[in-house]
Amino acid sequence: MSAQAPAGAAPAAGLKKFLPLIGAVAIWGGNWPVMKLGLAHVSPLWFAALRFGSAALISVVVLGALRRLRLPTRQEWPLVVSVGLLQMGAFTALALWALQYVAPGRASVVAYATAIWVIPLSALVLGERPSRLQWLATAFSYAGIAVIVAPALGGWELHTVMGLTMLLGASLAWSVSIIHLRAHRAVRLGADMIPWECAVATVPLLLLALFRDGTPDLGAMADIWPVILYTGPLATALTFIVVLNVTQSLPPAATSIAMLGVPLLGLLLSAVAWHERISADLSIGLALIGLGVITTALAPRLGKLAASR
Repeated sequence: MSAQAPAGAAPAAGLKKFLPLIGAVAIWGGNWPVMKLGLAHVSPLWFAALRFGSAALISVVVLGALRRLRLPTRQEWPLVVSVGLLQMGAFTALALWALQYVAPGRASVVAYATAIWVIPLSALVLGERPSRLQWLATAFSYAGIAVIVAPALGGWELHTVMGLTMLLGASLAWSVSIIHLRAHRAVRLGADMIPWECAVATVPLLLLALFRDGTPDLGAMADIWPVILYTGPLATALTFIVVLNVTQSLPPAATSIAMLGVPLLGLLLSAVAWHERISADLSIGLALIGLGVITTALAPRLGKLAASR
């Protein structure tokens, strides 16, 4: 007679699979108020360069210790460059610059709204035919962004408008990287590519920081070393390694919905750390964007259910 699993063992095992992803979401959510703290000491470009430079170093050490360090192949290099320049470098530089004008909670919500770009770009660039549910998800996301951006446009607060425009540019940069990866689905980038992606992001950021801001204040950098350790080695290198390993074993819908926790947690922590007011427009906008993410994630499953009837 085979031994039966104890009651509750299956749910506990299922929860264990999600724990690393939950931890990553918590770290990324906390990254937004932490980045705001770092910007009080160094420029956005230097902050971004320090973030990815430190992440590149620690990921080399970690993957080297795991004996998983290797150079990208010829097929992987274009995707590595795309992720490094767009998803990491451009996204972070624009987001950090925007944090000078937009509160971190609101900034995290707008920056993570990649759905406003991904589905239209998929149709335009990849020739995909999104379902009605996917277009509905995009409409929810557009409505959410409109609700969040409208107050700034109504009062024409120039700095806030600039910040929100940068955040939309950051989400666009990430979305273009997503489209590039989807166009080359035969090539999958694993955690062993993170050192090279971070290095690709670091080089242009470092050159831009030197050209625009000059030599950094070493004293200021010494003051924010805990912030750099959080944003670089922890919130970039180690978290990306964990997320890439975990998401390959989880359904895409679960991952997409879980990632919605990043701006939500960023908003809540920003309210505590920076006394950011969670206004009605921000709450409604986040809810609409969240509805868009959930609709996108569940669209394939709902489509199959409809077709089977």
